[in-house]
Amino acid sequence: MTSRRMKTTPAMACLKTFLTIFSLIFLVIGLAFLVGGILAKVKYVMFDELSTINFSAAPWVMIGVGCFIIIVGIMGCCGTIKGNTCILRMYGLLLGLIFICELAGAIVAIVFRGQVDEGFQQGMTKAMHNYKSDSDAKSAFDQAQSTLHCCGVQNYTDWWTENTSIPTNNVPTSCCKNDAECKKYEEDGYIDLTNVTTSDIPDVVYTTGCHAELKKNIFDNLAVVIGAMFGVAFFQLLGLILACCLASTINANKYELV
Repeated sequence: MTSRRMKTTPAMACLKTFLTIFSLIFLVIGLAFLVGGILAKVKYVMFDELSTINFSAAPWVMIGVGCFIIIVGIMGCCGTIKGNTCILRMYGLLLGLIFICELAGAIVAIVFRGQVDEGFQQGMTKAMHNYKSDSDAKSAFDQAQSTLHCCGVQNYTDWWTENTSIPTNNVPTSCCKNDAECKKYEEDGYIDLTNVTTSDIPDVVYTTGCHAELKKNIFDNLAVVIGAMFGVAFFQLLGLILACCLASTINANKYELV
C-alpha cells in the first residue's frame, strides 16, 4: 500500500502545481476582460451615437465575463489547494461552460462583422445629418473626428455635400489639424475652406473620412478580441483536463488509503 501511495503522491503534486499556475493565469485573464470592458465603456461610448447597432451592452458583457472568470479562477485555486474533488469538478464544469460561450461569442463576432460595418456607415451618415439639431450626435461626431483624426464620413467634403444645413466649404472645428491655421479661417464654430487652396487643405484640416478610420480602429480591436477569445477558450480545455485528472487522482488516492 505504501508503494502505491508513493506512486500517486508525485502525480498529485505535479497536477496541483500545474492547475494552480493555470488558475492564476486564468485570474489574470479575467482581470484583463474586466479592465478591457471598463476601458471600452469609457473609450467607445461615443460609438453608440454613430451606429444603428446598439453596442451599449457589449462593455457590460465583458465586465460581467471578467468578474465571472475571476470568481471561477479563485474557485480553482481553492479547490486545488484544499484537494476538494467536488469543487474541482464544479471548476471543470464551469470551464467547459465558459469554453462553449467564448467559442459561440467569437463565431457570432465573425459572422456579424459585415453588419457592424454597415451599422457604422448608416449611423455616421444619420449623425452627420442631425449634427446641428441633435447635441448627442454633434458631441459624438466631434469626439470621433478629434480622436481618430478624420473629417466627415467618406471625406471632409461630406459636410457640405451630405449636410445641406452647413455652408458650402465649411467643416466643424473638430476637423482641425493645425490650430494656428484653423484660427485664420474659423467662423461661427466652423472652418471656412473657401479661401484655402486644394493643395493646402490637408495642412489645415483632416481630410480622411471617419468611416474608414473607425472601421480600421474597431476591426483591429475586434480581431484582437476574437483571437483572444479563441486562444483563451482552448487554453481552458487544458484547465478542464487538469481539474478532472486531479479530481480522479485524489479519489484514487482516497481509495488506496481505505
